[in-house]
Amino acid sequence: TPCVPVYQPGRVAGYEEAITLFKRIDDEKSSEYSKYAGSIKKFVIDSNALAQDKGLDATLIFVDYAAVASKIANEVVEGVVLKCLNQKPKTKEKGLAICLMFVEIEQAAAVQEEVMKGFGNKQPKIVAACVDVLVQCVKAFGPKVMNIKLLMKALPKLFEHSDKTVREQAKNLASELYRWLRDALKPSLSGIKPVQLKELEDSWASMPADPARPTRLLRSQQAKAEEPADPASGGGDDDGGGPAEASGGADEIDPYDLIEAVAVLQKLPADFYEKLAEKKWQDRKESLDALLELASQPKLATGNYGELLQAMKKVISKDTNSKQGDALGCYGNQHDVGVLGDD
Repeated sequence: TPCVPVYQPGRVAGYEEAITLFKRIDDEKSSEYSKYAGSIKKFVIDSNALAQDKGLDATLIFVDYAAVASKIANEVVEGVVLKCLNQKPKTKEKGLAICLMFVEIEQAAAVQEEVMKGFGNKQPKIVAACVDVLVQCVKAFGPKVMNIKLLMKALPKLFEHSDKTVREQAKNLASELYRWLRDALKPSLSGIKPVQLKELEDSWASMPADPARPTRLLRSQQAKAEEPADPASGGGDDDGGGPAEASGGADEIDPYDLIEAVAVLQKLPADFYEKLAEKKWQDRKESLDALLELASQPKLATGNYGELLQAMKKVISKDTNSKQGDALGCYGNQHDVGVLGDD
């Protein structure tokens, strides 16, 4: 591992030499890169602002050029979160650029993992900056690259944060996700304050209806985009396809896939079947109401619903018309999603 000079002027010069070296190497798998891999995090977390600035420049070039960079994504992004995102704007911008470059070299999961850890940081400035990093990642690469299910789950807690800047960034994240998902996002926001939801919906009303498109490509997508067009497919003309065509647009996203499936069988009250067999109408109705609330969700988890189906059949065949309506509603919702067991 190359020695990192102790004194600040020496470190600045060292980082400048590293930049020159990284640019000169013409093989992404060169052993020269491997010699530096263990030191790159130190470049990012340098305690001297001037040295850190040069260290971040060197890091960005390393991530861009070196194949081995994919192996150090977690540790370097961790350093960015802790030592760059609470600094001056220029430092934050360089930290963001490094995160985006890691996503570009197919390390989206590592970037998202480390940045989302920052949601729990005690410094609101870091939390807000972490949210912004992920907003920019989604904007650049889209939901086919970033795991937006995890972001959707995180939104309610971000909206509850005590810091106003964090809550504002939560709005930005929600709005960016809405650009891609539209109404499929709304179920994940059911737990936020009504006034917050209204503010979001008011801002969304003026949002362009055009489908969102990624603005950057992964390395694998870049390679595919550079392949010669097949004349037989009519792709000979250069129409400036760009990131949207190479990576797929919003119209390829199935909103249903983003909805969390509700585990109905696990969430039924412990005395559900016991009450459903009671002679007292109110007891039976309580069981049906509990089931109807669960079965009314847009997506139900798969499972063996045989026993539940048989219980519903009994209610439908024997109970009064008012309760038959509830039972039929439960039966229909379960049957429509195809999760029932054998009759």
